[in-house]
Amino acid sequence: MNPVSSKVKFIRASRKRVVHRARWILINPGQVIENGCVEVENGFIKGVYRAPTSQGVQKSDTIDHGPGVIMPPLVNAHLHLELSALKNGLCFDNGFESWVSQLLEKRQAAGEKVLTHEAKKAAANLADHGIGYIGEISTLGLTKKIVQSQNLSGVWFHEFIGSLKPESKIQKGEALSFSMAGHAPHSTDPLLLQSVKKQTRLKNLPFSIHLAESDLESEFISGKKGQWTKFLGSRGINTASWPIGSKSPVQYLDDLGGLDPLTLAVHLLNIDNRDLDILVRTGTRVCLCPRSNFNLHKKLPDIGKMLEKKIEPALGSDSLASCGSLSLFDEMSFMRVKYPEIDPAHILAMATINGARALGIEHFAGTLDKGKNSALIYIDSTPGSKSDLIESLTTNET
Repeated sequence: MNPVSSKVKFIRASRKRVVHRARWILINPGQVIENGCVEVENGFIKGVYRAPTSQGVQKSDTIDHGPGVIMPPLVNAHLHLELSALKNGLCFDNGFESWVSQLLEKRQAAGEKVLTHEAKKAAANLADHGIGYIGEISTLGLTKKIVQSQNLSGVWFHEFIGSLKPESKIQKGEALSFSMAGHAPHSTDPLLLQSVKKQTRLKNLPFSIHLAESDLESEFISGKKGQWTKFLGSRGINTASWPIGSKSPVQYLDDLGGLDPLTLAVHLLNIDNRDLDILVRTGTRVCLCPRSNFNLHKKLPDIGKMLEKKIEPALGSDSLASCGSLSLFDEMSFMRVKYPEIDPAHILAMATINGARALGIEHFAGTLDKGKNSALIYIDSTPGSKSDLIESLTTNET
C-alpha cells in the first residue's frame, strides 16, 4: 500500500472564510505553488496565491497545515462499493468467466444486509484515501442512499444487464447526479443499451459501460459465440437477435450509437488503432483500472497509445472483489511500476482533473482553481521540490 494514504487529512468544504496554508499547493499536476494559500468561503475557492506577509492576514482566519501539500480531492471515476463484501473472497487463477461465476454466487450468498453493511464501511473510508468524488456503479441499487449519506459527490450509476427494462430515476444534481450504466456490450441487450443511452443523453448525464475488457467479450462480439453464449443463456439472456459479428466491442457500441462525449468507456484492454480512432472521433471519455485488469486478465491497457492519440484517461479502482483497496494512491503506485515511461504528472492528472472531466464535474472538482468546491486534502509529507512532490504522490516514497 502506498504510505501516502496514511498521511491524508480531508478538509471539508467550509461556509466561513478560511485561509489554508501549506509548504506546497498543488492547483493541478502542472501548476504548483511553494509556500502558498488557498482561500475559501461559502463552500468555494476564492483564490490561490503565495503566502503573504503577516500584514493584511488575520491569524484567526488562517490554518497552517505544515510542510506538506494541499491538493484537490481525488476522483475515483469507476468503483463498485456494492461488491465490498467480497473482498479477498474470490480466486483470480481460473480465468475471467470463473471469476464472474464466483462473484454472482457469492454476492447472492452474502445477501443484501451484508452487502449494504460492507458498502457503508467502504464508503466511509474513501475520505481516508483522499477520495472526494466518485463514479459509483450499482447493479442492485443498494448504494444510492449510502452515497447520499456520506455526502459524496460525482455520479451514482444504476447499472443494467441482460434485457430487463430500465427503471431508474435519473437526475442531474449540483454535486451528486443519478444516472444509468450498461454493464457491457456482451452482457446487455443492444436495445436496452440504446434505451439507457438515450435516456441519459436527454438529461445530459454521463453513461458508463465496461468496454473491451476481456477476450471472451471480444470473441463473442466478433461472432464466435461459443462458451459465453452458453453462460448468458444460463442467466436467461437470449442473444440470438443481437447484431454481433466481424467487429470489435468498440465498433459494435459505436454502431449502436453508444459512443459520444457523455459516454465513459471503462477498461479498454482489447483495442487497436482503429478502436482508438473511433474513441477520438466520438469524443468518448475513458476510465482505466489497471490493478483490477492485471488481477483478472494478467493484462494491462495500452496507456501509451491512448496518450499519443490525445486521449486523457481517468482512473478507477474497480471493486474490492478485484483488487486489494479502493485507494487511488495505490493505483498510481502500481502504475508507476508497470508504466515507468509515463510522466508521473499524467498519472496524477488521471486521478484528479481527468476523472472530473469523465464524470462531467470539472466545473467544481479536479483542480484548485478559483470558483471550485472548497473541499481539499492535505498530505503530510516533506518533498524538497516540485518534482519530488509529484514523485511522492504517485509512488511509495513519502
